[in-house]
Amino acid sequence: MGRRKIKMEMVQDMNTRQVTFSKRRTGLFKKASELATLCNAEIGIVVFSPGGKPYSYGKPNLDAVTERFKKEDHDSDSESEEEEKEEGRCKSRPKMKKVNERLDCLNREIEAEKKRGEKSQAKLESAGEKRFKKPIEKLTIDELKEYMEKLEGIHCRIIGQVNEMQASSCLVLISENKAPNRMKI
Repeated sequence: MGRRKIKMEMVQDMNTRQVTFSKRRTGLFKKASELATLCNAEIGIVVFSPGGKPYSYGKPNLDAVTERFKKEDHDSDSESEEEEKEEGRCKSRPKMKKVNERLDCLNREIEAEKKRGEKSQAKLESAGEKRFKKPIEKLTIDELKEYMEKLEGIHCRIIGQVNEMQASSCLVLISENKAPNRMKI
């Protein structure tokens, strides 16, 4: 009796999803540790649980990895500034430009999601869902179960998107945070 293949899709049941997250997180951190040991690599990972709680792993530690990342990012920015000064085209804030571009990208994604949500809402309302428009007391048990499954599916997708947006914003904040004593994870 070997392992069975698991279809790669979001787990719908919240309890099962939490258990899966915990097991996979442990495996991910173990693989990261092996990679760091075998290749003498510095590794930093930040993961948000389905409940929104952050978990982090770093070798030698997460602070050292993020400081090195910020330092190298800052060094590459200052190198490009020096090259531009030599050419007479000095940019005052190349890092701010990157942050603004990322913010614009996130705003476009938010607008696209809003439009997609509006389309989905319109589709739901016009798709003959009359049985869900009657009072909840008049729904049958099967209709209530179907309604609950649809609401849970929507809830899971929303939570997933919120976690993805939180992770993105957290990484943007980490990359722009230059002071070592201001970083908190």
